[in-house]
Amino acid sequence: MIQKEYIFLVLAVVFAYYWKNYIITGPIYKTNKRLDGKTVLITGGNVGIGKATAIEFAKLGAKVVIASRNVEKSRKAKDEIIKESGNKNIHVMKLDLGDFSSIKSFAEKIHKEEENLHYLINNAGVFAIRGMTDYGYNRIMAINHFGPFLLTHLLMDKIKQQSKSSPVRIINLSSVAYQFGAFDFEMWHHDSSSVYQDFLIYGQSKLANIYFTSELNKRLKGFDITTYAVHPGGIRSELGMNDQLSWPLYIYKQFITLLLREPIYGAQTTLYCALDDNVTQLSGNYFGETTMQDLKDFAKDDVVGQKNLAGNCESYKRLSPKRCVTVHILNFAVC
Repeated sequence: MIQKEYIFLVLAVVFAYYWKNYIITGPIYKTNKRLDGKTVLITGGNVGIGKATAIEFAKLGAKVVIASRNVEKSRKAKDEIIKESGNKNIHVMKLDLGDFSSIKSFAEKIHKEEENLHYLINNAGVFAIRGMTDYGYNRIMAINHFGPFLLTHLLMDKIKQQSKSSPVRIINLSSVAYQFGAFDFEMWHHDSSSVYQDFLIYGQSKLANIYFTSELNKRLKGFDITTYAVHPGGIRSELGMNDQLSWPLYIYKQFITLLLREPIYGAQTTLYCALDDNVTQLSGNYFGETTMQDLKDFAKDDVVGQKNLAGNCESYKRLSPKRCVTVHILNFAVC
């Protein structure tokens, strides 16, 4: 009996060690850089990974612009970020990534009010929400991919101008969930009706982020602009926690929380891609655990990536049915 108890104790200690050091903790990126005079735009910077990322950039002296749908929550987050970082140069702006009109208005305001833009962190994301946008797209796909895609291109003139005097980095938060499989373009136009479909459309939105990052990098050759797709890891956040959460997902969320890391760990790969001196040579790639990661073969299909971008641009022609809208991959113009 003593021997069995001893074996059980040893196994428990080993499991606890593994759980603490390899499951709920991760690498921490450290830098001596200062970002005084730099401007960082973070979508969804009022909670979870986004807020943790905002805090770290603020500590380095950057001007941080938090863009999110919930302005009240963002203002509370702003106070917390200022308190923790000591940096008062934190700003809040309203942005609904599920609404093309909101994105367009936000981009126009950035062009008018912000002189510089050195970092664009497309961090905001959702999971397990139901419904369709006014433009006929699944809300998960719209918020996770179409929204950031449109935002990036509406800011591209400013980004290109900025790159003439100072390098710009664009970071798109993706996920290992991209491995759920290749695109089903038709699914993007239908509401999810099951937990299974929630997972599929979420995975496809994250795969789209990867294709977008890679293709954008190719089309920005000649500019001092680099792009990165980032998997933040399994992080404890509000992702998927909403009024529409079904009971199977609620149970899943409670269980999986035991295996999730604190938000600070989710910010580390973003910080690495934003600040490391050597990572610019790896622009256009996919990163996790503060290092470049290999992708599945289906995530490296150039033809699919180009079709994804072309499909997105066709989608944005619906922004204003009464006006002629000409969409180019890296230049959005209304005539």
